[in-house]
Amino acid sequence: MELRKIYLEQLPIPTATDTHKAPIIERVQKILANPDSPDVPCLEAEIDNLVYNLYDLTTEEIALVEGRK
Repeated sequence: MELRKIYLEQLPIPTATDTHKAPIIERVQKILANPDSPDVPCLEAEIDNLVYNLYDLTTEEIALVEGRK
């Protein structure tokens, strides 16, 4: 399958505003500051949820992304 620009333009990719980016950046900085922290899995899960909300994913779509379906 060849990837063509015409098909990419049809994908509903939202533009992340600074309001969307800030909480993600905050959590990434916490992880980078202390990668061995026991809080890392929780921070990663929070990042996942922020991204899922940005893309307005349904429960079923999240399950697909996470490999649960």
